[in-house]
Order: sequence, then C-alpha cells, then structure tokens
Amino acid sequence: MDILSVKDLKKHFGGVKAVDGCSITIETGTVMGLIGPNGAGKTTMFNLISGFERGVGEIVFKGIRTDNLSPFKIARCGMVRTFQIPRALTKMTVSENLMLAPNTQAGERIWDVWLRPKRVREQERQIREKSRDILEFFEISHLEDEYAGALSGGQKKLLEMARAMMIDPSMMLLDEPFAGVNPTLARKISRYICELRKDGMTFLVIEHDIPAITKISDRIVVMNEGKVMAEGEPEEIKRRRDVLEVYIGGEG
Repeated sequence: MDILSVKDLKKHFGGVKAVDGCSITIETGTVMGLIGPNGAGKTTMFNLISGFERGVGEIVFKGIRTDNLSPFKIARCGMVRTFQIPRALTKMTVSENLMLAPNTQAGERIWDVWLRPKRVREQERQIREKSRDILEFFEISHLEDEYAGALSGGQKKLLEMARAMMIDPSMMLLDEPFAGVNPTLARKISRYICELRKDGMTFLVIEHDIPAITKISDRIVVMNEGKVMAEGEPEEIKRRRDVLEVYIGGEG
C-alpha cells in the first residue's frame, strides 16, 4: 500500500525549472533514497512535499491531499522532516527540545494551568518519560540536560530525528542524514533507520553518500535537472550507465 503519492510536481524559480513534472510513489514501511548531483532539485522536492514551498501538482499522504497544507498541518498528519543543517533550539536543553514537539499539550492553555493542574502535571510527566525513552533509543540520553547549541553536528542530527519521533510520525523525510558526521555515527544512523523501518516507519532520504544510501534503501530515485531520470532497486540503479554519467560526467 502506498503511503505517499506525488504526481506531476512542478516548481519554477523564474526561468529555472527546479522540479519539472516529477512523480513518485512510496510504499508504507519502506526506505526510498533520493539521489542526484548538486542542483538536481532534490531539496526543492523535499520542500514541496513537506509544505515549506508551494508548487503545482498533486501530493497525497495517507489518502489526504497535502499540497495546499502548511508544514505544521502536514506534520500533524504524520509526515515530518529533518534539515541538511539541523535546526535545534540552541538555548534550550536536549530534553526541552523534545518536550516542545508533541501537539495539543494541556499546559499550553493558560486556563488548564489554573483549572486542571493535575492534568497538566500528568501529561508533562508522560511527555518527559517518552522523551527519555526516545533519547535512550538514539543513545543520547546522557545529553538530556545539555544545551542543544553545545552538541556536535552529528548529535544535532540525532536530536532532530529524536524530536521528530515525539509526534509518532508515520513517515520521515531525512535531508542528508550522513553528511558531515563521522563514519561511526553514520553507521548508527543507518541502524536507527533500519530499526524504525522494521517497526513500520516509512522514509524518504536525500543522500550523496551512494554506498550508504544503497545499503538501507528498498528503492532509489535519481533526479537530474529537475526531473526523475531513473527509479529502481539499489543494485539496478548502481549498474545504470546513464546514472554513472550524471555523477562522473561525459562517457566516464
């Protein structure tokens, strides 16, 4: 069953066709890699799917048209994303970053603070326990009380994934999760993605590390000059001459 369907998606910046009639479908509980050279349109595709930019075309997530929804409404539907450059709230602790994520917290309403204090305290306790469980899963529970701004680049990427998990998403869009992290942490991120996939999570992952993305993906989509030029299983994509030429140029 498809969790996401994108049909004839387009986005132009003046005369530049950043995304030019792209269509993809992603099955529930799978990992799809999105690769291509710089300027291929991958990040623009992410921005369109996640609601950070508006384009032309149809996006259906879990049977709901989302191409006209704002990012927070798309997140509430169960689709969340991370960014190539992590966007942690640097002056808050790791734990506080996670505890901000859940929707409709009773403590956000001033009258609940005064009229239903027990409910507010109980929900906060549950959210804190959930955040600790997620931090433990990502093996960063020892950083719970550290300020997010003090984390390394790789730790901030784990924090973004952990924060996304706080809203129990069905699908994650990861923008270059392996970029700028050391090999040990990259292997850990790969393992976390595979473990979450086993639990039914769906992933769309932009990545330039071809060996890393082919190891974890069920299917690979290749973009070039705003178009989908190839799609298939990882081994099939690695053997395609036209894909190799896009990456190494000419006749290679």
